[in-house]
Amino acid sequence: MKTKSLILSFAFLGATALSIMAQPVSPGDPANPITNTIAYLPGWSLIANPLFHSRGEFASNAVPDNTVGELFSDAPDGLVLLKFDNTTQRFEHRNFFHHGQWSNPAQTLRPGEGAYLFNPLRSPLEIAFTGNWPNGSVLIPLGKSLISCPGPGTIDFNPPQTNGSPIPPAPNGTLFNPQESDTVYTFAGSRGTLEKHHFHNGAWDAIPVVDVGESFFVFTSHPRVIYSGPLPL
Repeated sequence: MKTKSLILSFAFLGATALSIMAQPVSPGDPANPITNTIAYLPGWSLIANPLFHSRGEFASNAVPDNTVGELFSDAPDGLVLLKFDNTTQRFEHRNFFHHGQWSNPAQTLRPGEGAYLFNPLRSPLEIAFTGNWPNGSVLIPLGKSLISCPGPGTIDFNPPQTNGSPIPPAPNGTLFNPQESDTVYTFAGSRGTLEKHHFHNGAWDAIPVVDVGESFFVFTSHPRVIYSGPLPL
C-alpha cells in the first residue's frame, strides 16, 4: 500500500497528552445532540474524531465512550484503523473490521487524537460522528506526534499577532502557535502521500490545511499546549 513507507517513517514519535471536556448540557438533553458526517476517500486517510461521544439516550445517563467499537459500529467489512501509541512511540496493531466485529473494539479515538484509516470501498466512505462539541487542549510534545483539533472548528496554523501578550484562543478553532523549525505533515488524500510544511523565520513555506475530521503529524523542538477556542453559538 502507498502509505506503508510513510507509516514506517513515523516509527519514532513523541508522547502526546490531551485534555478534553464536553460542553455543559441539561439532564434532559440527548446524550449526542450533534451529528457531523465526514466522507473519506478510498484507500488511506489521516482521520480524527471531531465530537465527544457518549453512550446513553439522555445527558442524565450518558457514559463517555469514544471506543472504536462504539464510534464505528456499522463499518464496512475490511475497514482498518491504525493508531499511533504516543507512549510506546510505536504504531499499535492494525484494528480490522471483519464479519461485523472489530479486532480491538476497546481501542479509543478521542478528540485531539489521530489515526490512519483504510477505506476498502471504491467510493468515499461517509462516517457519521455523533456527540457534543469538545472543548479541551492538546500537548504538543518534544519530537514527533500525531494530533488533531481538540475543539470545535479547525486548526489555525497562522502565527498569532500578540505583541508579547499571552496567546489568545482562536475565535473559531484552535491556534497551533507555530514555533521556529516546526514541521507539520498533512495527508494529501487524492495522491495518497504526506505533504511537508516547514515553519522558518516566522513564516510557513506552505501553510498547512487540516479540515474537521482530519489529523496530522507534527515535529517540534518547542513543546507546548494548544487550546481550543470558544464553543460556537
